[in-house]
Amino acid sequence: MIDSPPENSYAADFRVKSTLGISLTVLAIITPFSINSFIQGRYLTGVLSAFILVVMVAIASISSRDIYLPTLTLATYVPAVIVVLFMALPQQGIVSTLWYYPAILTFFAMLPEKQAWLANLVLLGTALPRAWSVLEFPLATRFTATILGVGMVTAIFIRVINNQQNKLREQALTDPLTGLANRVMLRDTLEHAIEQNQRNGSPMTLLALDLDRFKSINDTLGHEAGDKVLRGFGELLGKRIRRADHVFRIGGEEFIALLYDADMESGLQVAEELRGVIETSSLLPDRTVTASIGVASLKPGENWMEWLKRGDENLYRAKSEGRNRVAA
Repeated sequence: MIDSPPENSYAADFRVKSTLGISLTVLAIITPFSINSFIQGRYLTGVLSAFILVVMVAIASISSRDIYLPTLTLATYVPAVIVVLFMALPQQGIVSTLWYYPAILTFFAMLPEKQAWLANLVLLGTALPRAWSVLEFPLATRFTATILGVGMVTAIFIRVINNQQNKLREQALTDPLTGLANRVMLRDTLEHAIEQNQRNGSPMTLLALDLDRFKSINDTLGHEAGDKVLRGFGELLGKRIRRADHVFRIGGEEFIALLYDADMESGLQVAEELRGVIETSSLLPDRTVTASIGVASLKPGENWMEWLKRGDENLYRAKSEGRNRVAA
């Protein structure tokens, strides 16, 4: 099965951007705090806060390159913050509790949801017993209520943002009429297929498909009938193409199918089967709908544009030779 291209290759991930922003913010806020800790003689706190600064510099540098490494955050930033806050409670009392709220927010914004919950549960497990042993009962009660409330609100807020981002990404990458992937994903997917071919030698073949005389369907039967044909054609491709492969509608009546681990012989066989199925399907009542197909197997040293161009050239040759046929 061909791997999906990384999300960051076609859309900026929310957590990458939020991690970068939070890292820069933490650097601006913690730097004077760290310096003051050394001036006040709180050397252990100063060292730990300086460690947080070093970690934030590393995380900011990585995030600025659109790389997301949550394990680094979980293994370094999270424990350092928890230890600093744990030590600050008996020294600063109620003032130190104010630091817990931005800590909760950063955990949820910088980490995947499960890791964020783990980090916050550890934070609460250390903070609440410490607060009840250090603070007076009314303050400890208020601190417990507010820290739990902030945690739940932040978790809900981040969940809503991530869900909305996923919906927007899906809309941006999906053809609304057929439900297939659209042209936006095509380049990244073909480039990723080329990388896999270079890495492990897996043959890759693409099919360029185009419905024959589609304009006449729209002109004589209307766009509603044309849309029905496109939806039916998309469903047919989705059923006939393996789940390991990829199908795209790249515009109008033109589609691309990427066949993983398929050489030219296999590609021609699949294309011919598709051509026959399309011809015999009932995409329109009382009217035969056909498609022309161009087949192109990836050649050594070929880039995605050259590969796609050969598929298009073969498709046009199938059209010029009479339509309803396969050309390679």
